[in-house]
Amino acid sequence: MQVDSHSPLLKVCGITRQEDATVCEKMGVDFCGFIFHPASPRYVTPEQASALQTGNCKRVGVFTIQDAGEILKIMALARLDYAQLHARQDEAVIRAIGSERVIRVQFPETPGVAIQTTATDSVCSPKVAYTLFDSGYGTGKAFDWQLLSGAPRPFFVAGGLHAMYIPELLAVCQPDGLDVNSGVELSPGIKSEKLIREIKDLL
Repeated sequence: MQVDSHSPLLKVCGITRQEDATVCEKMGVDFCGFIFHPASPRYVTPEQASALQTGNCKRVGVFTIQDAGEILKIMALARLDYAQLHARQDEAVIRAIGSERVIRVQFPETPGVAIQTTATDSVCSPKVAYTLFDSGYGTGKAFDWQLLSGAPRPFFVAGGLHAMYIPELLAVCQPDGLDVNSGVELSPGIKSEKLIREIKDLL
């Protein structure tokens, strides 16, 4: 499933408005993300996400507290292609969803947590569709990308990504995809077409 490292995928997360989803579709963004964490300022209900039309963009749901049954229910209602799991859900949850539909999140800078790189690692198996490396849930901060040397592919990088950082990021760790959120916003949940285009033009 590894993609061309010279053409990384782009995921715009925290979509809350149809106009932003339409911008992503027109620009050829690969993934639109919807956040189902109630405490997030970008939270949407499954019904709200379902009503947002995304064209050819793959639809991703971000989950933190839900169990497998609730995740599957939301995926069906919101017409999701992938579940992005942030809460160290176990392998049983991944199997229930289907590993090919899971984006597994890891936090490389968490003390005592090493990046898993082999098929026997249960926390972050390469058998999932993608691994996503972030500095922490909702922090909007970058981390040391050098930590991703030897990380399992394909992987996304998230965490405070702005257009000014993209050339360095691509040079340091050649990610298979980028996950942007606050770095393309005017305010939480309100995206900027200009900022999305700036990043898209660098890929």
